[in-house]
Amino acid sequence: MEDVIKRIVDAEKDAEERIERAKEEAKSIVLKAKEEAKTIEEDILSKAQVEAEALVQKAREEGEAEARRILEEGEREIESLRSRAEENFEVAINQAIELVRGG
Repeated sequence: MEDVIKRIVDAEKDAEERIERAKEEAKSIVLKAKEEAKTIEEDILSKAQVEAEALVQKAREEGEAEARRILEEGEREIESLRSRAEENFEVAINQAIELVRGG
């Protein structure tokens, strides 16, 4: 009978030790999963940041190209207006000379 009780007590001890080991293993698994999740999150955020910076850079370059195009068009238009103004000025001078000459 003593032997049976001892085996029961030993079995209970063994079961408690297994439960404690399982709890520790479960804690370890959860901790590792949290660490892996954090690493994955950091990787995702890092990649998102790189993509966002690339999009901003692309938008900046496109904006600068558009601004240069508009500036070039404006400069061409200014040059055209200047040329027409000079022509009109010459015509006005010639007409003024004709008026002074009595024409």
